Amino acid sequence: MGATTRDLRRVERVWVTGVGAVTPLGGDVPSTMARLFAGERGIGTLGLFELAGARSTIAAEAKGLVDQRVAARTDALALQAAREALGMAGLSPAACPVDLVVGGTTAGMLETEELLTKLDGAWTEEDGVRLRTHPLSSTVDRLHEHLGPFVMARTLCCACTSGVAAIALAMAWLSRGRGAVLAGGADGLCRLTYSGFGALGVLAKEACRPYDADRAGLNLGEGAGFLVLERESFARARGATPLAEISAVALGGEAHHITNPEPTGRTAARIMTTALRRAGIAPEDVGYVNLHGTATRHNDAAEGAAVRACFGEHRVPASSSKGQFGHTLGAAGAIEAVVSVEVARTGRLPPTVGLVTPDPACDVDHVTVARQLSAPPIAISNSFGFGGTGGTVVVAPIGAATRPTDRAEAVVVVGAAIVARGRLVSDADGLASLLIPAGALLASESRRTSGEDAAASDPTSLLDPNRARRMDRAGKLATVVALSAIESADRGAIEPLERETTCALSGTAFGNVDGSMRFMRRVLEKGAGFASPADFPNLVPSSPVSHAAIYLGLGGPAIATPDLSATAEAAIATGLDLVAAGSATAAISGSIEEVSDLAERVLAPLLGVRALTAHCEGASAIALEAASSAERRGKRALASVVGWTSSRGTRVDVDAFATPTGDAVVIAEASHLLDESLADTAWLGVRRLVTTSDAGDHVGMGGIAFACAVGWVARERVPALVVGGAPDRVYAFLLAPSERVSASDALEADAP
Repeated sequence: MGATTRDLRRVERVWVTGVGAVTPLGGDVPSTMARLFAGERGIGTLGLFELAGARSTIAAEAKGLVDQRVAARTDALALQAAREALGMAGLSPAACPVDLVVGGTTAGMLETEELLTKLDGAWTEEDGVRLRTHPLSSTVDRLHEHLGPFVMARTLCCACTSGVAAIALAMAWLSRGRGAVLAGGADGLCRLTYSGFGALGVLAKEACRPYDADRAGLNLGEGAGFLVLERESFARARGATPLAEISAVALGGEAHHITNPEPTGRTAARIMTTALRRAGIAPEDVGYVNLHGTATRHNDAAEGAAVRACFGEHRVPASSSKGQFGHTLGAAGAIEAVVSVEVARTGRLPPTVGLVTPDPACDVDHVTVARQLSAPPIAISNSFGFGGTGGTVVVAPIGAATRPTDRAEAVVVVGAAIVARGRLVSDADGLASLLIPAGALLASESRRTSGEDAAASDPTSLLDPNRARRMDRAGKLATVVALSAIESADRGAIEPLERETTCALSGTAFGNVDGSMRFMRRVLEKGAGFASPADFPNLVPSSPVSHAAIYLGLGGPAIATPDLSATAEAAIATGLDLVAAGSATAAISGSIEEVSDLAERVLAPLLGVRALTAHCEGASAIALEAASSAERRGKRALASVVGWTSSRGTRVDVDAFATPTGDAVVIAEASHLLDESLADTAWLGVRRLVTTSDAGDHVGMGGIAFACAVGWVARERVPALVVGGAPDRVYAFLLAPSERVSASDALEADAP
């Protein structure tokens, strides 16, 4: 289903109609909650794998996992929790439209981390099944395969905030008029994350003690949590019974450090305050805080300072569940949102297990023994992660006096930049010149080699070497192309882009697979004690976009959107969703692709991703902004975004888009995408343009094509439909010359 600026509506109340969880305390919500409120721990000796030289030997492994037929443990965790949530909601994706968004960081890493280090060019059929689980987007694929079909489906990664980011995107979709979304997070334990966190010196050797004066680090855990979120009118129409209400979600970024939290808690306090404002409530209306509470020295102190800054004299009861679950990484925010739904439904508050002597630096009203309140409270749940992205979810009892204040926004493109074969291009003419009529590329024309690209000037040399010294190649590419897009967005404007409310979205199709395997080869050969603390942060899928956000001082979330060869399209669509919903005033969206032997030789062929004749690196960044913000800054847009859509399969639904005019064009990285996705639509016969070989040759070409389309629309003053996709997913975006759509097209918000 497509979305246009005229489809945007103020969000209705959002009901939670089903929840599911697999945790170290149990294989479903009832068993998990019974043990959680009883104060039991799910932390014990690590038995899932052996890791020589590990600094710690304990973890919180998931209990009650039933479906062992799924190739990847993370996928099995997600399936079990998602199936429970859908069952509780009485909702079947086969019977009515349901969308899906999943946050995570590991996917099939446990099953592939050792295999990929040993591949010598051949693999068995059994190996192939395991290898297909490696991309982070594989968990969404398994859910779609086993529980779907889902209509829209998206994968997000912003480290330990991934589960909350999934809920935030679901809320944005519901504000666009979608009916129901299954949102959550899932992460399984693996050697890479265990040895990486050990290298950073943050793993405790005993069960962790959140907020205790003698805390000595965190315990890693695993699990999955999912929530079925529905617009109230949609849920009422099908007779669903609500459990609680998600009143608001806020995301933000510290722009401080790739691993260490900003010590004053200033950004965390801003995120909590923003969430309360969006929910239309005051701090004194909150009756419980589910703390991130990892039990590390710096994180607990920073969050304690943030809670005091947000709530002032209001001593709100608070607790952390990580002394029982461990830190489940990308699943944590979703699992703890499920806990908060239980709090808002029953009025029971879970304890902070392991807390004996509260640290004065973490001075909040700690719940150390489970409490029963006289009435269910409004609760908030916090998550904070690597790269500085944090999030807060506001969960309220049904009928609570919250007043959601989301607003609808029209979105325009104010800047675009690409790295194409070693060149940095950000002007409209330069971008447009990389498009040619489909079919004009002669069959005899050969693609350039990556060696020829290396001869071009290196655009990352434009970065300050001291500030970029911790970045790997992907981080530098992400940063320089985002910087160029922002400079393009500020060119000709009276005021610069508001960076505190700008988010960054980017990713790679397969993540840093080569770097991960180098890291794992060292760990497997020499032991976990030789894991590099400098290398590990760059292996987190959201690392490149986080580096860019830190370098550029962006105060919005930094999120990776891995979706195979549609990763750039996923980033652009997600940026549009967040800006249109009022969750950010601007978004820098695109993708980066490095030359990767393992991706090109192994993963791409197995997953049916486009064949690469001469793989090269490349990057794209599109500056999207709320039309009202661009007008206020005096910035003339390059193009207006009239509509956007995504779906599983090969066909794109453009029925909500305007009928093409005689001067319109359709643009893609390759003509076959247009044949498959636009069949039987009015757009099939429209003039076609595709990218030239000078634009590059890599799996991120969808972002390059979008940037080139922006240049074409700005130069030629004609509408353009941009189409992109990957195996079993397709995206479409309708762009128009900026004078054809303005901020006045954003609908006035209706009363709730």
